[in-house]
Amino acid sequence: MSFADIVALAWRNLRQARLRTALTTLGVVIGVAAIITMVSFGIGLQENIIVKAFSRLDLFTLITVFGPSADEMIANAGGQPTSSDEPGIIARNTTEAGPERTVSNQNSGKRRVLDDEAIAEIRALSGVRYALPVLVFQSYVQFRNQIERHRITGALPSPDYNPRFKKFLAGHTFSGNDAMEVVVTERFLTHFGERGRRRGQRQQSGAGPFESAPTATDQERSAAAEKAIGAEVVLITLRSASPEASSVFGIPILGQESGAGDSDDVGNDPRFVRHTFRIVGVLPTEGGIDINRLTDTDMYVPVDQARRFREANRDPLEQMGEALAGETGYQRAEVRVANPTLVPALQQQIRKIGFNSFSMANQVDEIRFVFLVIDGGLALLGGIALLVASFGIANTMIMSILERTREIGIMKAIGGSDGEIMRIFFVEASLIGLAGGALGVAAGWLTDRVANFAVNRLVVKQTPAISFFSIPWWLALGAIGFAICVSLLAAIYPAFRAARVDPIRALRHD
Repeated sequence: MSFADIVALAWRNLRQARLRTALTTLGVVIGVAAIITMVSFGIGLQENIIVKAFSRLDLFTLITVFGPSADEMIANAGGQPTSSDEPGIIARNTTEAGPERTVSNQNSGKRRVLDDEAIAEIRALSGVRYALPVLVFQSYVQFRNQIERHRITGALPSPDYNPRFKKFLAGHTFSGNDAMEVVVTERFLTHFGERGRRRGQRQQSGAGPFESAPTATDQERSAAAEKAIGAEVVLITLRSASPEASSVFGIPILGQESGAGDSDDVGNDPRFVRHTFRIVGVLPTEGGIDINRLTDTDMYVPVDQARRFREANRDPLEQMGEALAGETGYQRAEVRVANPTLVPALQQQIRKIGFNSFSMANQVDEIRFVFLVIDGGLALLGGIALLVASFGIANTMIMSILERTREIGIMKAIGGSDGEIMRIFFVEASLIGLAGGALGVAAGWLTDRVANFAVNRLVVKQTPAISFFSIPWWLALGAIGFAICVSLLAAIYPAFRAARVDPIRALRHD
């Protein structure tokens, strides 16, 4: 008997018991639909968190490279300079390219100082879009007749190299790397606003990196941002850094001599130098994760300006550490890669160069593992319904044997083998699994669409709509294949029972 004859015979047998076959197939449909709905929700949750939310932050293409600190260099040098003739020099390695500053590390070998030469070498690696030192400094800032201490970051003007500058509430980016211009966040303006908090208190609009959605309308926010464009922001530095003038601890903190917080003016004070910048752009605050809060930065200046002010505003202990350890270079560098898949390989190359690094991509495997556990749990719950359906398939097959005992006896009497009898029942079960799996995928897809529409319309009420469910092709094909496998397993006992039917007794069966 050919395979086509077996399929035709199996299809005829299923059609003869249409109601029973339909009910059995319905059980498979419900089981597959449950698996599709639950697993697609887990996959949709994973895509919304990892792919969409994190990709908006552009975190997976970023590698942070760390240089050795002064404390680490001093500790690895035994707590003192290695040469009395060259105080402050920890170690030198001489290569063909010239002397190369390194610091030993028991865990990772020798680590180089993260200087401009090292950053240029990293920048030359294949797949690197750019590599820049992280230039962060603190300075007292005067704006709207208020003086407060702020954390300021150096940035490149091009949004291609600075994902924070892709969207402006008002204005634009810097005109150049050396411009006396500043880009601030909407939080900076609120911080100095008339309705801001009292002096010296940090405004908390959210917990950690999470930012509360603005309560003002888009028109009000744009108007406030446009009003700030062109306004002056003054960075204040000490006029002299000599030991006599800088007893920094002996200089009173601005605004605390008279207790007049918001009316300080250091324009005529000979101890300080005013550096006037103009606001050229305002970055918006969006609800959710704010990358600016991750870095605690709400003010950006061009990179060349940041280099100068970083040197002018260095902490006294930092200066002492460098005096003891020598030039420490940059503490961190930001490396942006062209493709997130290149991150692991580039991190290995950076490690070979002599630097430690970190990337959010390092955590992807752990995050995906968590979602794998969630998806597995959801699939298990849906699989319970399919397991129940498998008992229905077995019951259908057994009932078919009882009804077709005489037919089975005739087939065996005219030369039908046990294998052919078993194949007939396996094909019947496969047809039930195939039909139930395909219809179950369609039912799951329809359920996902209805649920997604209802949640977006009644609960979330957000534009554009969020897709809470995702059915990739492999899930659809996998669900159908799983349904067929369960059906075949359910048909094993009925098939063996049919194959063991005695043809003589079967022919006598009424």
